[in-house]
Amino acid sequence: MADRTQSEHQALSQADLVRRGDGPSLAAVAIARDEIVDIKGFIAHLRDWIDEIVIVDDGSTDGTLEYLADCGFPVTVLQRRLEPDGGFGAQRNHGLDAARSDWVVHMDIDERIPPELAVEMRAAIRDADRNAFRYRRLNYFLDRPFAAGGWQTWNAPQLGRRGAHRFTGAIHEQVAVDGGDVRTGQLTHMMLHFADASFGERLRKNAAYSERSAREILARGKPIRPWHLVMIPLKRALTAYLWHGAWRTGTRGVIFAIYTFSGTFNWYAVAWDEQNRIGRNRLEAALAKSWGIGDEHGG
Repeated sequence: MADRTQSEHQALSQADLVRRGDGPSLAAVAIARDEIVDIKGFIAHLRDWIDEIVIVDDGSTDGTLEYLADCGFPVTVLQRRLEPDGGFGAQRNHGLDAARSDWVVHMDIDERIPPELAVEMRAAIRDADRNAFRYRRLNYFLDRPFAAGGWQTWNAPQLGRRGAHRFTGAIHEQVAVDGGDVRTGQLTHMMLHFADASFGERLRKNAAYSERSAREILARGKPIRPWHLVMIPLKRALTAYLWHGAWRTGTRGVIFAIYTFSGTFNWYAVAWDEQNRIGRNRLEAALAKSWGIGDEHGG
């Protein structure tokens, strides 16, 4: 694959892919919620060469489930609500447990496997000495490639032998591979990750993740100080913009850095609120006491 020209890469078609039944079987396992915008492309780019598709759905109501029921490919759909404690790691493990193929590639519905990566995956899973393979992602931000901001450092072993790997963590889930790095290989081609359909979707995701991220912060057992609310978000924003090169992407880099600051601030603000919240009952009791409500001299 290394000596293919760019035009040959572009011309690579499904006909070049290793066919079903030739070598170990491969499943795509994904987690989903309200994915009608991306689900059609997800199924379309897999259906001609993948052996199995398993989707763990967290209560979709936008037509995703109806599409999967009539998409023409026998997708295994597992309906399971996202749990606060287990989070995304538990969702992925649930899909992994349902898969029957020899190997599993763990995906999001807005990810795409280019043909050259598909060929590389099919070849890699023939390696009896490996239990998993890492691969990198080309992330998109505001519908454009964004190899910056720290996103370009993602390199996880999400192609794994069934029975030899497991997810840990509720939000930023990690893969534990039997045998560790010794049994983990590295692929050369990249997964495509479209991420958010709009900046508004990015903000909504941050709001949804803030409480889970706050729980991870609180689990450290340390009080949130005023400087946490300023310095940690500022450090992350500057690191994304300067060190990880978001500045090279122009306006999108500025948006990304400011979003990184505000998103991180939200995590710590929610955590501070959890540690310092007075609560409605105490607030009502304090007001009642000051107003003389409910005591023997009250009206």
